[in-house]
Amino acid sequence: MGEDGIESEGYKKISLDEILSIAKENGEELKFMFARQIAPYQIETKSSLLYIKKIIDEYGDDVKKVILDILQWGEDDFSWHNIEKRIFVRPEILYSESSESQYPIAEKSISKLKNYKGRIGDIYLDISKIRGMIERTGFEYMEKALRHLEDEGKLKEGGKVNILDFWGLATLYYIGEKSKDIFGIDKYEIKEFKDKIKLANGDEFDISGYELIFKYKGKELKFRVYDASHIYKEESDKYKKEEKKNSYITLALLSGSRYILLEEDPGKLSVDQKIRDFYKEAKEKTGYDILLFELDEQKLIERGIIGKDDYVKFIDKDKTKYIIDTIKEVYKI
Repeated sequence: MGEDGIESEGYKKISLDEILSIAKENGEELKFMFARQIAPYQIETKSSLLYIKKIIDEYGDDVKKVILDILQWGEDDFSWHNIEKRIFVRPEILYSESSESQYPIAEKSISKLKNYKGRIGDIYLDISKIRGMIERTGFEYMEKALRHLEDEGKLKEGGKVNILDFWGLATLYYIGEKSKDIFGIDKYEIKEFKDKIKLANGDEFDISGYELIFKYKGKELKFRVYDASHIYKEESDKYKKEEKKNSYITLALLSGSRYILLEEDPGKLSVDQKIRDFYKEAKEKTGYDILLFELDEQKLIERGIIGKDDYVKFIDKDKTKYIIDTIKEVYKI
């Protein structure tokens, strides 16, 4: 696809060299974002950490600080038929040798979830079921997230926890623990944060959630997770999308502020046409391309490392080193 073609699609795929030029423009600060309704998936999380390490290792003089914002969309509708949402109410374990590779952890029964039409942010998980999954899988980072939420009084009566609170914090603990393997760090900090974020059109929003911070080779790495629903609602209303709110408008405005989206190429045939339409509309409405650094699981699928839908599955803790080494080999990072 030519440069004109890419631009008309509403996104611009960028290389590592272009990422570094953006870092210089930002005063040696590099800003990434994930846009997942609940949380990024473990394979793409590992890939992003490996790319960030490569950037610092090879081009450290040009980068002083890295920020990765994980945007949640709690106002989005839940759909059992969407595997990318379903995985967080019934986790499945990649390479599990147990007969139990699926773990229903939602407060609601599966039969009710299949017909559930409400907001993602209104879904709760059953703490006893989460702890049962932890006991069988050995996912200690999830227990750390539960203890953190308990200390903050965010575990609800009846033994339940909000889906965004749990998976947001669990994702940060996962990043922290896997960063010990990838970056060789021995400590990290996770805490609540409040901040303001400014979009390319000048609109400013309060944001709040959790952040993880550690240092690597003297560089500060900061990972933040928060519900950005209020941002995309206001911006979608402003840019007058009538049929369905378009969260990609928010991503375009963030890219205009030099945030880089970590995502698969929307031009692939496997990507739903409505997603491509969202990208196009976001560019038409805002004037900004979404800056895209492609995280591509296709080579892992072609090598037989994962199946077509396995990219969303949780990685068996005993396979962590194997997956990290395989991603490094396949993608030369």
